[in-house]
Amino acid sequence: MSASNKSTEKKIIYCLNVTLSCTEDGSIGERELGLTWVPETIAELQDEVQDQFNIPVFDQKLTFGPTTLSSKESIQSYSLRSGDSITVEYTTEADVAVMLEMVTFLQKTLTFFESVEPQLHLFPISPELQASLQTEMDVTQVDVFLKACPSKSPKRRIADSVFFVKAGGLNLLQRLHSAILRLPFKVMPLQVQLLEIGMCQMMWMLSAQIETEAAVLKELKLDNIVQSLCRVTLVPNATISPPRNPYTEWMGDIQLKVINKLIATSAGSLACVAEYESPNIQIELASSLKFLEQIEGALQSLPASFRNSYLLVMSLLTALAYNLDTHRYLCKPHVIQSIIRTWKNADPTPENNATWGESVYLKYCSALQISMLCASRHSFTTQYLQINELMEQLLSEADANEIHTYERQLDYWLNKYIPYLRVAYMPYYAKKTVQACGSDQRYRNLQMLCIETHVLFFQVILIGERERKRMVDQGLMDYVVCLPSVLPAGSRAQKRAKDLVAMLGKEMHLQPPSLNTIARAKLAATHTLDWTEY
Repeated sequence: MSASNKSTEKKIIYCLNVTLSCTEDGSIGERELGLTWVPETIAELQDEVQDQFNIPVFDQKLTFGPTTLSSKESIQSYSLRSGDSITVEYTTEADVAVMLEMVTFLQKTLTFFESVEPQLHLFPISPELQASLQTEMDVTQVDVFLKACPSKSPKRRIADSVFFVKAGGLNLLQRLHSAILRLPFKVMPLQVQLLEIGMCQMMWMLSAQIETEAAVLKELKLDNIVQSLCRVTLVPNATISPPRNPYTEWMGDIQLKVINKLIATSAGSLACVAEYESPNIQIELASSLKFLEQIEGALQSLPASFRNSYLLVMSLLTALAYNLDTHRYLCKPHVIQSIIRTWKNADPTPENNATWGESVYLKYCSALQISMLCASRHSFTTQYLQINELMEQLLSEADANEIHTYERQLDYWLNKYIPYLRVAYMPYYAKKTVQACGSDQRYRNLQMLCIETHVLFFQVILIGERERKRMVDQGLMDYVVCLPSVLPAGSRAQKRAKDLVAMLGKEMHLQPPSLNTIARAKLAATHTLDWTEY
């Protein structure tokens, strides 16, 4: 009997005993798979496992005794009968029903936008189209979409992301995003604005997973996310004084929060995409004058209460700086000055209602960005004194545990660590770089502060078990262990590195680095190392 002829009766006529074995956490459970129909193929059986246990088909490994079951084979070929026992190995469960609901919603909404496509080019928008948008864009469904991504559990987030992509959700997402961008943001009903935020949020979740990176690169429409980031042009200093605020005419308090959320989600998505090993993406973003002007405007004009946007914009700039070829765009004095101004305004005040943890984290993000740029051949000599003073203040007050706690609250995850190692191993007293900057002592002071900032970065992220595992998987942990031996003896950076290695020794079993790694670490700290092979 085929799946299309399933009986409508509730009586169970085919039942399997299922051992669920999660390879991620080692848990094992016993469940019963009851069907009101008799499956003919293993593929049908896998669909039922997905429906009843929320384990995506792509993540299932079914075994019957010593035999692995192939989705291409029939149930009969394995003599699998009702009452038999099978084992399902999987990584983690996914919110299958919710992800399918999201895909269905995207398809329905895309069909609507395609049906009114000729009207999207006519301005002002007709009252009929306004009414249709209000009717078709169900607020409840948009709210479900917003709440469903990202998933709360990091492990489930991976499964949700992969399932969503394989169900065709990413393709639908890109096409719908393109359609919505044809409408001016100001004239869109609130639920359509929220849907655009939801799509950027979903792209952020998908872009943040290594497991979906290849699919995102294949389907990515980078300009869509950039357009969302630039939906409302932010003028530097525009919101400092209410009479000069160009947004108040159409932005009430709710609209200000909406545009802040749109900037935060689009910046978060772009930050993850900029982490990819794709120099073209980084150069395309950094060389865009409109993009940089919007970034500068975001740093200087958003209300002080919108700290998440500041932090995500700063994370985006840092990810762009991974590629040294972007530095000629990012090292422009007005960009650096925007970062410095944001940094200086980070202290808690009655006006901005910031906590001490938020303040330190914003300064920390600013320091990481400046440190990345310090490793380049492009200098910003006129701002050395300001930067040195700000970095000294940060490093004297920063606590790695507090920063880690706040970072987890933001739910922002990094996947690439080599750019941070590159700065931590930046050759100290590099004559060529020092001469290019024109001042030995000023550059040396800044260089040592940048190195220490990136040792602090590893103190922060390696508190997390997930990050420690990824560092080991990427073959980079030995270079962290070698840091104390290559940093200047007695320096504050070396003391931080020693504390870091001591902490790691308590949390995991550290093996002594190989002689090859030790030699490469020494080479990196004296003559620079080509990290591209990792």
